[in-house]
Amino acid sequence: MNKAVFLISLASLMFSGVAGAENKYMPYVGADVSYHEAKTRFSHQHYGGMFVNLGTTYNKYFGTEIFYNQTMKDTKKIGANDKYKTSYRAYGLDAIASMPLCSKFDLTASLGLGSYVFGEKKTGLTHASDEGVGYRFGAGGVYHLTSRVDIRANVRYVKIDHVSNLKHLSEYVLGARYFFGKE
Repeated sequence: MNKAVFLISLASLMFSGVAGAENKYMPYVGADVSYHEAKTRFSHQHYGGMFVNLGTTYNKYFGTEIFYNQTMKDTKKIGANDKYKTSYRAYGLDAIASMPLCSKFDLTASLGLGSYVFGEKKTGLTHASDEGVGYRFGAGGVYHLTSRVDIRANVRYVKIDHVSNLKHLSEYVLGARYFFGKE
């Protein structure tokens, strides 16, 4: 995992000027609310969650972002008295490409890696967890509300490796970014 994060970071630095745009480093902090659907071998799990992001744009076409995500528990009733609770947390790095459509709106695409830790608890049993790598592919849009605040909406597909019974995740995200380098 650490090698992959290093390689994505290195690639982002190498290709930050490829688009021919003037490079202008603009760091930001963001917060998102999210809805997640997990497709397992046996069922679908549904989660609400929160993202916290730290990122930067290198020019108007490219940026990188680190994220942390925590979901709420999804509780399913099993039988008369038993419950099955699941949740997950994740952290990682995304590379983000932007295509400005006008002065106020951009289309975005993202590609990234994350570490995902899934927890489950059944009534009367101990807590168990499983960890895997998530390959993240996303698309969305950004609305520039002010010179320092952006509103962003994304849809993301996450393919998870090395987690038993889990096939993939779908993430639907809405959030805001505050830029420190914009005027």
